[in-house]
Amino acid sequence: MRRIQAAGARKNFSSLVTKSVAGERIKLTRYNKTVAILIPKRDLEQLEDCEKEMPARGKRARGGTGS
Repeated sequence: MRRIQAAGARKNFSSLVTKSVAGERIKLTRYNKTVAILIPKRDLEQLEDCEKEMPARGKRARGGTGS
């Protein structure tokens, strides 16, 4: 995963978006700490799908065992 300082990202934002669209994940840092991550849309969709499934998993685990 590429790391770039936030100030540099501002100057090269269009290029970073193009790289993200191509599948690259990019960490934006400030003072050597990750503050944001630019990810491809398909990664976001997978993350959202996982988030939708999580509450359903929790309900099944709590309700089905009787413990």
